[in-house]
Amino acid sequence: MKRIAILTSGGDAPGMNACIRALVRAGKYYGHEVFGVVGGFQGLIDNEIKELGIRDVGNIIQLGGTILKTSRCKDFETSKGIKKGLSNCKKNKIDVVVAIGGDGTMTGAGQLAAAGMNVIAIPATIDNDLAYTDYTIGFDTAVNTVVQSLNNIRDSSLAHDRLCVVEVMGRECGDIALYSGVSAGAEIVLVPEIGFDEAKVCKKLKDSSKTGKKGSIVVVAEGVGTAESILQKISQRTGLEGRSMAVDYIQR
Repeated sequence: MKRIAILTSGGDAPGMNACIRALVRAGKYYGHEVFGVVGGFQGLIDNEIKELGIRDVGNIIQLGGTILKTSRCKDFETSKGIKKGLSNCKKNKIDVVVAIGGDGTMTGAGQLAAAGMNVIAIPATIDNDLAYTDYTIGFDTAVNTVVQSLNNIRDSSLAHDRLCVVEVMGRECGDIALYSGVSAGAEIVLVPEIGFDEAKVCKKLKDSSKTGKKGSIVVVAEGVGTAESILQKISQRTGLEGRSMAVDYIQR
């Protein structure tokens, strides 16, 4: 396998560029030709394939996002799109495709492999929701970014004796909420695997309030609900004043 094509797909994750850089540098070291597919699986369909050299990946190891761009490609979910992507691989004499991304990327990579292409799949998603790997590329950075945000939020929360409900990413997997909440000392962490027990949460916050603790942090994964909706439910039952916020793209 002498000609390698790299693509990134789905949601970007910190560390994707470091992975691209490592693949290009290792590939060149071992005498391979390395190509980048611009725009994920859509780029494969559109034949947006360009050769990458050592200089193309210089000074990117610290950058977030992905220099190869990314997208969510509905066309690659069809047999026509897969055939087109495979055809462009053959046209460019690509021996193997390296797909970097999350669950959608792994699905696309599997379909491309089933169609006859050699594929290497590298798990990269901040959600850490892929099996058979301890941590996905991007997860650790995302957690540390959220921890820093929670530490900053707590300062204001304590200054005003105010409840803060903070929403983080994680539709079906609560790992970001769990790891960051524990690391930052949040009073409550809500994850989709368990859900939102309104009575329990409100009792804990009211008990804390009675002992003089007013500035509490609740970390909620997006799969449980929005920070605003959770705050409204808590405030209605407890009378506690609070603020809601979402860490959003900062995690990536």
